[in-house]
Amino acid sequence: MSTAPPLRFLCASPDAARHDWLRRALADAGAVDAAPCEAAALVARIGETAPAIVFVDFSVNADASALAQAAREAYPDVPIVALGTLATPASALTALRAGVRDFADVDSPPADVLAIAQRLAAERPAPRGESPSRHGKVTVLLGARVGVGVSTLAANLAVSLHRRGASANRSTALLDLGLPAADSALLLDTRSELHFVDAVRNLRRFDETFVTTAFARHASGLALTTLPADLAEMRAISFASAMSLLTRLRAYFDHQIVDLGGFTNTEFIGETLRAADEAWLVCDPNVASAVSALSLLDALRPADDDAAFPTIGLVVNKFDAALNFGADQMAERLRLPLVAVLPERAQALGRAVNQGRLLVESAERDPYARALLPLVARLHGETSEAPTPGPKARTRNTAMNIGQFLPNFLKRS
Repeated sequence: MSTAPPLRFLCASPDAARHDWLRRALADAGAVDAAPCEAAALVARIGETAPAIVFVDFSVNADASALAQAAREAYPDVPIVALGTLATPASALTALRAGVRDFADVDSPPADVLAIAQRLAAERPAPRGESPSRHGKVTVLLGARVGVGVSTLAANLAVSLHRRGASANRSTALLDLGLPAADSALLLDTRSELHFVDAVRNLRRFDETFVTTAFARHASGLALTTLPADLAEMRAISFASAMSLLTRLRAYFDHQIVDLGGFTNTEFIGETLRAADEAWLVCDPNVASAVSALSLLDALRPADDDAAFPTIGLVVNKFDAALNFGADQMAERLRLPLVAVLPERAQALGRAVNQGRLLVESAERDPYARALLPLVARLHGETSEAPTPGPKARTRNTAMNIGQFLPNFLKRS
């Protein structure tokens, strides 16, 4: 009977004692060779030796992140495992952000790192776009301008949708990419440690365990990720890699709510719309919001009329009949289908936030919470008996692709 040849591992560490420790720990699995602690040289060594795993020491190596990233980019199918100690959590967090596949604690028994090596060596890489059990939907929320209530809508809608699907084992994630950054974390009273850029960088590590443990979770079970505190980190990822994250998350969540309220990069917004199944533009009922909406829609119009944009629906938020600016009137002038009308409930929403809760949690019978029911049913794939926009809005406004949109509001005002 033939046996599998011994594996070869590389260890990038300036500490000779670390090399000896790893050789002893992996003696039953294969040979450990020392690797250079310089990015270009490490990449060259990987090409020469074709190792099963590359270990990078994050406990004493100041250049560990650069080493891991260079190796991962050059050889994406070769797992990178960080060496470090959980006694100093900073090294583990740094390793996570560098996109390593796993973390081996050098203070743990040697059998633990052996188990990691054997598991990774035995795994067959799965196609990145493959869906284990789901093919979830993506809904994008845009804002006509800052302050129209996109983050509040996104948080309340996402929690409601997740709660609605929990009994059927359907899950929801909220990707808060709006500005100001991380408003949803405040509304949900939930701290998001794995921000959006971290998630993109760790795309190759995604499996059910990683998604379950790495993403922040609201008390309802809703998964959450936000923009990084330092927005400059967004420049380190490409549009393509960001869209790959949305695609990959379809495999683990039945629905993603993407909050892009206040986001100003129209190219990124356009790419996100192309990746979405549905998109809603949130406006408050006044002329200034309508003009801002027209400017946004005009900026998003693709140069190619055949570009695959979803139909954009209109959500009129903070509606107050006393303003004499009807929701159907706004839908007509924007030439967008009216999806929902949400009432002005600033005081009730403010009280809920001050209590550390969402309005849909603290007052399910509130008019705002009730107005969300048709949206939740729509995303859940149900036929809702909740009130829908009036006949005038339904009959006079048909769905229109953004590529056909003509900004004529100013001409008609």
